[in-house]
Amino acid sequence: MGKITLKTFMISCVCFIALSCSNNQNKVNFELIPVKTGEKWGYVNKKGEYKINPQFKDAQFFRDGLAKVLSVDGKVGYITEDGKYKIPAKFKEGTPFKEGFAFVVVDGGYPTCINKSGETIFQLKQAKYAFGFSEGLAMFQTTDDKFGFVDESGKVVVNPQFEFTRPFNEGYAAVCQNKKWGFINKSGKIVINPQFQGVMDFHNGKASFYNGKQSGFIDVKGNYVINPQFDYAMSISEGMASIYSGKLFGFISENGKIIVNPQFEEAFSFKNNLALIKQNDKYGYINKEGKIEINPQFDEATMFFGDVAYVKNADKWGVIDKTGKYLINPQFDEMKSYLSDYNLEMVYNFNLEHLPSVKTDYYNVTSFIKKFFERATNNAFDGFNDFSTLQNIVNHPLYGSSLTDNGEYVAECDEIHEITEEIYINKTIFFFSQPIYTLVSDSWYNTTKQFNLSEELSAIEYQFSFTGNAIDKGGAIANGLKDEIGKRYGINFECKKGDYIGYQKNGKLNFIIVNNDYWVSLYVAFSKENVDKLLLSNASSDSIDNTTAVPL
Repeated sequence: MGKITLKTFMISCVCFIALSCSNNQNKVNFELIPVKTGEKWGYVNKKGEYKINPQFKDAQFFRDGLAKVLSVDGKVGYITEDGKYKIPAKFKEGTPFKEGFAFVVVDGGYPTCINKSGETIFQLKQAKYAFGFSEGLAMFQTTDDKFGFVDESGKVVVNPQFEFTRPFNEGYAAVCQNKKWGFINKSGKIVINPQFQGVMDFHNGKASFYNGKQSGFIDVKGNYVINPQFDYAMSISEGMASIYSGKLFGFISENGKIIVNPQFEEAFSFKNNLALIKQNDKYGYINKEGKIEINPQFDEATMFFGDVAYVKNADKWGVIDKTGKYLINPQFDEMKSYLSDYNLEMVYNFNLEHLPSVKTDYYNVTSFIKKFFERATNNAFDGFNDFSTLQNIVNHPLYGSSLTDNGEYVAECDEIHEITEEIYINKTIFFFSQPIYTLVSDSWYNTTKQFNLSEELSAIEYQFSFTGNAIDKGGAIANGLKDEIGKRYGINFECKKGDYIGYQKNGKLNFIIVNNDYWVSLYVAFSKENVDKLLLSNASSDSIDNTTAVPL
């Protein structure tokens, strides 16, 4: 076994554990198990029978009667236990429901708290990240990277002032100031001064700490109750805590007495009187006396969810009971092997990625929209309309000097055009219905292209790229384009397979907007038929852009 470090310790915990320290965990439905077969997620019961057929790109455990799922087009929604959407899949990001609330973000939007009916409770416009509720308070990180807490009405009860925080547990939250950790109460008062290199949450009135050399335990007043003596120590669960000492894991009691001598490669908290351990590179389970109850035999395994655990062998997941008997033989490609809200409980190093959160997608597009639409008039874009020809493009000051052909029906300009400091056009593509050149032989071995400069333009594509604060704000920028086009041209957009399509009543200017977080393509077509042809000719592509030219 290689050397254990904080980093590998963290990775092991995140990959293999399912924590049940929170009082809210009893609202998790473990009777419906998220499983993956092929590329789709669904839900089975403890017999392995499908109760909700595989149909999602991702699926989480049911909490408070709702489960967060990811639809086939990559949007977050929430379903009931019969598999029907209670809250439609329309969000870019979302957290699982906890204490009756979830945070969601739409393209271009702020972190928004919703209830189980999908109604907006409040928005956190000052938040860069928002995290789920714990004990009535939700932590958030501001755009200047300070952490604070809000209550269920959205009122800030702990002002953003900390470098990092952790969710509240047993009335206290771990906070970091000047790279040292301590604890606050729910009014934001520091009750244990930041002094530790790392801490874990309070459980049974005790919290594990790391002083840079060794780990021990403190009480809610900050007094040592178990002196620092271990390399690492996990939180107390069911009266015992896993400790790492001498390069092996064992267990201590709440008063610090060693109950199970360090002997395992890995060991996790007791759940339902059994602890997951690793020995000889395989996972099994021990009882509180240290006796092996289920022999180490699994490639991966979880802690017990009630009376069952999930195990993996030969790249397939199954379910066992407390005797080690298979209730579901290994057959699934993936199973949810951890709950998504308290993976940090066993990790000294803070990492935002291990807590469910949403990130703001808001981006101020005002300057970009104003500058880009200086190109637009009622019936033309960039000076081009349905009467424009290849000659007009050649003569255009922005495109003529760097125009090249890309097949018979396409001309393009690779010159970068800056719109704002953070948004620029990296390519402009011009589509035609008829070939823009013919091949002419001037000898038996040589041909040249003879361009038809009178050929009429059918559509334009603007490919936008981003930098700086706009780097992952494709949704916000696409929404800004959609809103401005709708307002200017009286167009109502419809969404088809994630792309926005809009037709002008007179048919002169029609639009398609395609985007992900990191780029946006805007198509301007000079007839409805050209829009339909663009969609039809690229129906199998992830993006409408296709370098293989097709006639429009």
